[in-house]
Amino acid sequence: MKDHLAKTGGKVRTRFPPEPNGYLHIGHAKSMNMNFKGAFDKLGVAEDMRQTIFRYDDTNPEAESQEYIDSLREDVSWLGWTPVETTFSSDNFQQLYDYAVQLIKEGKAYVCHQTKDDISRCRDIAKAKIADPNTPGDPNSPWRERPREENLRLFGDMRKGKLEENAATLRLKMDMTSSNPNMWDQIAYRIRYTPHPHAGDNWCIYPTYDYTHCIVDSIEHIDYSICTLEFESRRESYYWLLEALNIYRPKVYEFARLNITYTVLSKRRLLKLVKQGLVRGWDDPRMPTIKSLRRRGYTAEALNAFCTDIGVSRNETIIEVERLTYWARTLMNDTAPRAMACLEPILVTITNLPEVLKLSAPLLPMAPEKGSREILLGSSIYIDSTDFREQDSKDYFGLAPGKLVGLKYAGLRLLRCDKVVKTGEDGTGTVKELICSLVDIAEDAKRPKGTLSWVPFDSAVKAEIRLYNHLFTVPEPDANWEQQLNLESEVVMPNAVVDSSVLGCAAGSPFQFERLGFFVVDRDSGSEAVGGKMVFNRTVTLRDGAGKAEAAAASGAAAPATRSRKEEQMAQLAAKEAMKKIPPQDMFRNGPDADKYSAYDADGVPTHAADGEPISKSAFKKLKKEWEKHKKVYQGQ
Repeated sequence: MKDHLAKTGGKVRTRFPPEPNGYLHIGHAKSMNMNFKGAFDKLGVAEDMRQTIFRYDDTNPEAESQEYIDSLREDVSWLGWTPVETTFSSDNFQQLYDYAVQLIKEGKAYVCHQTKDDISRCRDIAKAKIADPNTPGDPNSPWRERPREENLRLFGDMRKGKLEENAATLRLKMDMTSSNPNMWDQIAYRIRYTPHPHAGDNWCIYPTYDYTHCIVDSIEHIDYSICTLEFESRRESYYWLLEALNIYRPKVYEFARLNITYTVLSKRRLLKLVKQGLVRGWDDPRMPTIKSLRRRGYTAEALNAFCTDIGVSRNETIIEVERLTYWARTLMNDTAPRAMACLEPILVTITNLPEVLKLSAPLLPMAPEKGSREILLGSSIYIDSTDFREQDSKDYFGLAPGKLVGLKYAGLRLLRCDKVVKTGEDGTGTVKELICSLVDIAEDAKRPKGTLSWVPFDSAVKAEIRLYNHLFTVPEPDANWEQQLNLESEVVMPNAVVDSSVLGCAAGSPFQFERLGFFVVDRDSGSEAVGGKMVFNRTVTLRDGAGKAEAAAASGAAAPATRSRKEEQMAQLAAKEAMKKIPPQDMFRNGPDADKYSAYDADGVPTHAADGEPISKSAFKKLKKEWEKHKKVYQGQ
């Protein structure tokens, strides 16, 4: 311990040790959060006394590559973590080899020639003998008691490349009678004639993970070796090896791995998605990798906030994906400039507008000091096809023939549809154009409930907008996960238009497309593959619940029939109970009336309506009272 304190200077040290054999995903983000921050917070360690080592556990050259090494480094840096040192387990290969020689000399390791099947049969016997000690058969390797000198010679031959692959392994002489399978003479070294991406071709024998990670924890003087719960049964073998070598022993802590709804984190399953072309690649925005989430528009701040929010425990739980989307939505709401877009545009010609009107719209409604954008309302504009119906109804607030609706930022000027122009010689095809006029109303006149977003025709930016939904149709994909894939997890809108405020923005730039959701510029923007158009990925919808509804629709779930009065009452009660769980600052942002507002004060109380107009003082007071009432209910739970 004196040597340990001398090495660390009394600072508390953890490590983040991924293997460079794939891309990091959101489960690794949780581990990073724990090792770089959460563990220290729980222990009450001062900021200047914290140290985290970023280590590549690179013991399997057949699965590892420089591509993964570079990718891991980039992800750790992007998430904002700064290790005190970056190390490679492979830098300790000579020390690990020397320790293996020491174990052989002390009779604690031996060279074994059993095949994989031979070892499996011996393990079956060991397992049977735990239940019945009289079970026939010997679980031990026939080479377990080989003389030490012979083991040293053969291990040296392994090192010199004199034996073929799989001809021999070095095994630890542990305890074949133990009830813990991890104590059944683990393999410490195997022969592999494969160059190593970091160590080169200096070695043809490689240590196993179980042999390596505990020794390197000791070499690096780690205070807390933090792993997920599946490693709990390895704790006994971890300490057996360190005690056998009589070297420093770190403390070990295990926590439950992350499970999140509507996705999978199994590396095998993710690899299959990529290999079979079911997604665009490892950075497909539907995937749970760090690079995918980044491309979709999640920021490092959002991922870290999510990881801090869910915390760590030893209880296996399923985290709802809405807890992740909450953080993206909350942070983007405060930082993403507003813009208007139409996914499926319809041309609107305004017949009574003699000159172009210059309108102003705030970039961030809750922060006017951030500036505004100019929008030109001319005689031709686009609206979205979902905002027009030929047949009106009481519960529809969009445009219909002869109906008045508002236009965002147009103030007291309302839009009226006077004529519908359709395709086809007989005019019975799809809607091609709407002939409309503007109608001015008095300031005290009653306004229509519907207010449409729109895009100026002359300056419209052509775009491909990719709407991303849940990757799976069920919250917890099971053994039939391939049949549970959501075929509507990516919906591409190739003919969208966006207002010109998005021009010149680099990949990764966020926006809130008003009434549509939060989006980010994709790296495909401007490429030949999309005809030079801008490309946007939907990060999250404006409200939670949309993703669930879309997933349910994709799974073929039937719409519910008309509910009975009792069912309606139960549904209302459930909605009321769900509302109680929403924090006060989010009751209007994520509640049932979220689409009515566009800006909020520090408490989350709306200050501006959906059309950008300020809310009156009397309406604000009413909303504030609702907020205070909800706050008491929320805090009283």
